[in-house]
Amino acid sequence: MPTPRRTLALLSTIACVAVLGLTIPASGADPSHDPDSWQANSVGGDEENEEVVANPAAVTASCGVERWAVKTGTDADAGKITLQSTSTSTIASLTSLPAPASLPANNRVQPTETTVFRLSATLTQYKLETDSDFHLVLSDGAGHTMIAEIPDPACVGAGSPLASSVQKARSEFTAKYTPTSSFKTANVPVTITGVGFFDFLHGQTGVAPNGIELHSVLDVQFGGGGGGCTAAQLLGNPGFETGSASPWTTSSGVINNSSSEPAHSGSYDAWMDGYGSAHTDTVSQQVAVPSGCTTYTLSYWLHVDTAEPTTTAYDTLTVQVNGSTLATYSNKDAASGYVRHSVDLSAYQGQTVTVTFTGTEDSVKQTSFVLDDTAVTVG
Repeated sequence: MPTPRRTLALLSTIACVAVLGLTIPASGADPSHDPDSWQANSVGGDEENEEVVANPAAVTASCGVERWAVKTGTDADAGKITLQSTSTSTIASLTSLPAPASLPANNRVQPTETTVFRLSATLTQYKLETDSDFHLVLSDGAGHTMIAEIPDPACVGAGSPLASSVQKARSEFTAKYTPTSSFKTANVPVTITGVGFFDFLHGQTGVAPNGIELHSVLDVQFGGGGGGCTAAQLLGNPGFETGSASPWTTSSGVINNSSSEPAHSGSYDAWMDGYGSAHTDTVSQQVAVPSGCTTYTLSYWLHVDTAEPTTTAYDTLTVQVNGSTLATYSNKDAASGYVRHSVDLSAYQGQTVTVTFTGTEDSVKQTSFVLDDTAVTVG
């Protein structure tokens, strides 16, 4: 009989207490005294006061300085950017990420600054900055805003893996708008693809509380995604390999790397239920589903482990999209390993939807629903 999860959780907690080391700053420490601190430049000024360096080839004859190598892909970690894959996210998810304690000038805060994100949002305002960037203010309509920036290609150093995409994004934007040194209002839907980046806070218009931006922007599609279809996998953190939930929203304790319920691949999975008492766990993520594609598929690997009889469904897992149930599993589906499942999402093209997995146990005998290697693929 499988060991109830509450026993495993207690043993895990005892082990963690024995080995965990924490560094806590002195109560009187002032982060503004550290030039690399995220808070060091968090007061006063606006985007016009950033330091610049002369570059006659740039549209304002100037390029930026602050973390410029990271912004434009000439830093020491540029080769770690996952340009081969794109993680669909939301402004709400990105703005909820913890702000880094420091922002190195020539290295990236991983995994956020090595991830290429895709956002569907409203472009509310835009302008040309003194460092020749196009400054885009993005909103989700629910009170969350963040900035995306398109550098001048003349300010992107030779050898940057971002150079050709920055050039393309700049051309896509100028085909529709002509930014000037004053903010202009747009209020149009866009899908923006770009590299995650944490900026210092200095009063920028539209800045997120944690300083998260997309910088550099690699692609701009107006109208929420443009025409045609680009084959892609749309879920962020699909195999939970960051070791944390974001951009998923999960119940406490669901993200797991215990050998008691090992992952399908990698080290982490999402272990729902397994307590042997009345309990409900959820795992959900919002995703923008483009239109114009031929196939739309939600797939996932599921392992069901139970102490219940397998003749009657006592404990269940439902798979829902926007509240509609597309699949249901139970203790009757118990198996020794993972099984791949898929459902069709064609009915949701052109919509922003929430994919939710909900595991529900009754009051006796555990059933564990272990999820891994999820994907929303379009093509």
